[in-house]
Amino acid sequence: PAAPGLGPGPGQRPAPRPPAPHLWFARRLLDVLTGRSPVTSLAGRVRDEAYQRLWELHGARADWRLRARGRTPYVYRCRCFRTADGALEVAAVVALDRDVFRALAFRLEPSGPAAPPSAGYGPARWRCTAVQAG
Repeated sequence: PAAPGLGPGPGQRPAPRPPAPHLWFARRLLDVLTGRSPVTSLAGRVRDEAYQRLWELHGARADWRLRARGRTPYVYRCRCFRTADGALEVAAVVALDRDVFRALAFRLEPSGPAAPPSAGYGPARWRCTAVQAG
């Protein structure tokens, strides 16, 4: 074993890096919209207006659940753009079935005004403040 703080020892793998926040959220939002996870699984990570919108989208996107039946939907492409105020604007293409793609867009904001950019890169630092799916 390696000494604490010195990294992995010989033959050991380094700890996996957490996924980028925009990818983490894209996957979780897709799971909710396809019925693989309940909307409540994102409670605390999605702010009020976006949470209400997610409930509306969940009801309005029943076709996503039907298309994904029997297949595992996945995030095909995900692009992230940082705004001047430090938020992340995200556009994703998700695959529901063979040759069936849909769009997913959302906004992530730092979890609090006191959170400096160095406070962490993982999803725990971010909150979804807007979401749209088509």
